[in-house]
Amino acid sequence: MKEMANKMKQGKESGEQEQMEEDLKTIRQLLENLVGLSFAQEQNKKDVETTTPNTPRYVELAQQQYKIKDDFKLVEDSLQALATRQFQIEGIITEKVTEVKANLKNSLEELEERRTNTANEYQHRTMKGLNDLALLLAESMQQMQEQMAADMPGSQSCDKPGKGKGKGKGKGKGDGEPKDKMSKGQEDINKIMKDLKERLEKQGKDGKEKGGKEKPGGGGGGTNPGNSKEFAQLAAKQAALRDALRKLQKEKQEQGKGDKALDDIMDEMNKIEIDLVNKKLTNDMLQRQEQILTRLLEHEKAEREREQDEQREAEVARQQQPKMPPALEEYLKKRRAEVEQFRTVSPALKPYYKQLVEEYLKGKPHGSWAVE
Repeated sequence: MKEMANKMKQGKESGEQEQMEEDLKTIRQLLENLVGLSFAQEQNKKDVETTTPNTPRYVELAQQQYKIKDDFKLVEDSLQALATRQFQIEGIITEKVTEVKANLKNSLEELEERRTNTANEYQHRTMKGLNDLALLLAESMQQMQEQMAADMPGSQSCDKPGKGKGKGKGKGKGDGEPKDKMSKGQEDINKIMKDLKERLEKQGKDGKEKGGKEKPGGGGGGTNPGNSKEFAQLAAKQAALRDALRKLQKEKQEQGKGDKALDDIMDEMNKIEIDLVNKKLTNDMLQRQEQILTRLLEHEKAEREREQDEQREAEVARQQQPKMPPALEEYLKKRRAEVEQFRTVSPALKPYYKQLVEEYLKGKPHGSWAVE
């Protein structure tokens, strides 16, 4: 029976692992499609802004908008199929898909009526909805990858021994990954953002030298599909780091040790994510990222000092008063009562014998005890 139970358990785990791998592949493909649609919508929006309504080019742009709507229909079917298997994100996927469909419909109606300004507004909302879906899928993919790594036996990293004796135990108190990995992750994100900004500025400079106009998006790469993908990946990494920080804060709050500084850091991270989704990259963002890194380092330093203080306090010996055995304590109590009785109740004795009793009670030897 035990062997059969183990086989059934292994079969179930294997099936779940295969299903998760299949979902992960689907999410990766959907993420690429959503990023491509977002880029196409952004380009169409910019072209509509600079095109006169009563021209053949305007009609072509309206047809391109129809194509974006048809392409999203294919993505919508895959999203709905994924949502039925991943119930954790089913609600928000349904909500965002509904928003995107409504904005696409409204943008087409406004384009047909030649109301360019209103059409641009709905196109912008469509682009934002696509970016939100891409960000959601990126977060989901990150969590699934972490879960798959944790479920796999063996050593996945130096701080996660796997399912053996040290399952779930890392350095320190067994909190999993060391907390200083968060600051390392934030530092990596900051470096990627700096490199991306330098490349965008270089692209903008090259565009000016060739007689073109500087493109929006923090330096001239906002319309490049590769840059759009990098922005989406950066936003996903920042979201994954914020999610890890949120889990840490939840654990601390359950222990009664919540830290308001972590809430402030998560708020700043959320603002950075929104800017990245909208393909913004400025010097102010880089400064805020450096502030986030500094605050993370300060928090981790404070945590290490607190853990060291707790360990040091636990090693200090405590002075304890020796406890008297109950039997001996009872005997001494009775003895004190007897002596007190002798002292308080004076026997009716002659002065000579009375003196002998007093000396006996005081414990003084007397030469006449043997005679008496």
